[in-house]
Amino acid sequence: MGVGSSKDDNEKLEGNADFKGPGANRGCTDVFCSILLIACWMAMTFVGLCVTGFIENDMLKEGNPARLTNGMDYLGNICGVTDYNITATGENTKDLSKAFYLPNGAPVCVNSCPTAEEEYTGYYCKYDKQSQVNSQATSAARSAVAGAYMATMECAPYVESVDAWGYCVPQAAIDALASAAANAINQEIVADCLTSDTTDYSVTGSESEYVSSSDVGMFWKDQFTPTNCTAQRKGFVVTAEYMNPTSEDGFFDQANADMYTARWVILGAGTGVAMTLGFVYLYILRIPGVLALVCWGLITLIELCLLGVAYFSYDTSETWKTDGQHTDSEASMMLYVAYGFAGLGGLWFCIICCLRKRIVLAIGIVKEACKAVARMPIITVYPVFQVLGAVIFLVPWCIYMLYLASSGDVAVDCICTSSFSSSYADALSGGSDAESSCESSGCFLYKSFTYSDDMKYTGLYMLFSWFWTSQFIIAAGQLVVAMSISTWYFTRDKKTIGNGTFFTTMKRAMWYHLGTAAFGSLIIAIIKTIRAVIAYLQNQAKKSKNKALQMALCAIQCYMWCLEKCMKFMNKNAYIQTAIYGYSFCKAARKAFFLILRNILRISAVAIVSEFVLIIGKLFITVASTMVGYYFMKENMLNDLNGLWCPLLLIILFAYVTAEMFNEVFGMAIWTILQCFVADEEMFEPAERFAEGDLAACVSKTQKEAGALGKGGAEVQPVDGGEKKMDGVAPGGGSELE
Repeated sequence: MGVGSSKDDNEKLEGNADFKGPGANRGCTDVFCSILLIACWMAMTFVGLCVTGFIENDMLKEGNPARLTNGMDYLGNICGVTDYNITATGENTKDLSKAFYLPNGAPVCVNSCPTAEEEYTGYYCKYDKQSQVNSQATSAARSAVAGAYMATMECAPYVESVDAWGYCVPQAAIDALASAAANAINQEIVADCLTSDTTDYSVTGSESEYVSSSDVGMFWKDQFTPTNCTAQRKGFVVTAEYMNPTSEDGFFDQANADMYTARWVILGAGTGVAMTLGFVYLYILRIPGVLALVCWGLITLIELCLLGVAYFSYDTSETWKTDGQHTDSEASMMLYVAYGFAGLGGLWFCIICCLRKRIVLAIGIVKEACKAVARMPIITVYPVFQVLGAVIFLVPWCIYMLYLASSGDVAVDCICTSSFSSSYADALSGGSDAESSCESSGCFLYKSFTYSDDMKYTGLYMLFSWFWTSQFIIAAGQLVVAMSISTWYFTRDKKTIGNGTFFTTMKRAMWYHLGTAAFGSLIIAIIKTIRAVIAYLQNQAKKSKNKALQMALCAIQCYMWCLEKCMKFMNKNAYIQTAIYGYSFCKAARKAFFLILRNILRISAVAIVSEFVLIIGKLFITVASTMVGYYFMKENMLNDLNGLWCPLLLIILFAYVTAEMFNEVFGMAIWTILQCFVADEEMFEPAERFAEGDLAACVSKTQKEAGALGKGGAEVQPVDGGEKKMDGVAPGGGSELE
């Protein structure tokens, strides 16, 4: 690599003329962690094969996801799963996959949910009562016996029902809910349209195209609040049929139809247009003066907001002192608020004064990051491959987790309107049968699962495997981006850099440094697993109402959250060190740590500027993509859609996700350019440096200032750690004024 070794990680970096940046002269790092990750996946697969029944294991029983979703009868049998012979009817609950609720709240397992044609043609009863009804020879006799049991709510006639995940939900109940929702919306419409103006306004012009008195059951199609609510608009109502999810022309059906009709616009505007706008944003940032204007403008705006709040709080305090409506303590409190915000304003001003030259440097770094990403546009698509990798892992992982979650022992409990009983069996009162005890108290049955310690530990391990794999995918992406950007920086002829460079560096990163990604992601996975355990203990403490324990666990959780954030930041910078020099994780982390300490003010400035840039970019991409989609649909598809709101919501979602992926790459590029600049500055003389453009101008200005200080009799003084510096010149080769 051409990089000289250092005895002390806190000493500045050294290099020679042979250093060409991240090249092919590197070796595999942290191979053992790669082997551990593969072993983790193999162990997860073994667990999955056990719970799916391919491998018999005494500690892990075979599961069945239907146990989670299917209903349960009043005897505790899961419909379509439990092998239970119903003696009274000669049926088996394993063959009856649907749950039908009787009026008393007791569910029974049935073969299918009644349709409209079957309504009132038969009866569902408790199993012992069902046999008595079925044994009657005539329809009249069956109706008479069922009618007697209907009085005790142990039987119910067939009523039209909808199959909802194995539960028969009466259509009448759905209609009632839809009617209630429609009435609530109509009350809002009436409230908005309430006026004393009784003039019969006519609807003419462009409004008549979208508004008519016969167009009931829909909101206003032009998506705007009406200017008045008289005349035809008073006849607008939202019908229950419109709100019914089972209606063929209802709200939900129209939403699905709109999503299908506008599917290509949604994908085009939410992904293609959003990605294009990302590159437009990068181009805008490179225009001279734009980025500086945005950053300094936002910094000034924050200062004005802090001082503005302080002024208005002070003014309010003075008013409250004499208005006779507020106490002296309330006025004093507002005065303290004014002092607090004034202090924050002063602190912000001092911070910016200290960082002013570093902010100029940070602006230059962001511009260089824009150039680097623009030279390799394919790099912004890499997060898509990360998402695909996560999905490929999630498919078997979710299947294994479903089987594991369904392999526990079923516990039958009662849920009541006022409280929970301890268990179904505990609700019994001497000699009464279980179901009548729950029903007589006005409660309903529900199922829960209990798990052995082995199953709980297995679930925790599965959660750990997800944390490790997901963080590994993120870390691998950060390494690839860092290596690509650092290759761009340490190349003299930037015209030779392109999409091919990205694929070359990706292959190199995957071959040599996946172990480093596995090492860093393992640390984050361990922290996340500990936080999951703490969250579980917090839930248990909340149930026990132990306030002291809750406070202690909350404090520990906050500490672990901070630790996770710090480690993610350190990992990201360690990956950049690995990308540049080919270090193993531990050495890269040490180098990154001391590099951050040597350049803490630069890091702070870049953090401020990059946060501004990334937030504005996210808003710009999301809002602009949505506007493009809106105007396209409004001009070309308005007559084909029931409304624009549903496609627009999906465009916003897709554009936001695209902006997040774009920002992930751009943010990593910014931090990589920063470390490359520091390495360039510390390793090479000014004439040999790789810095270009705004960065080169910053270095030149720094050297002139340092030279002027030297001619003025700068004195060499020791600094912390024994390193020497010249007055006005910071360790690591940069001016303190920089």
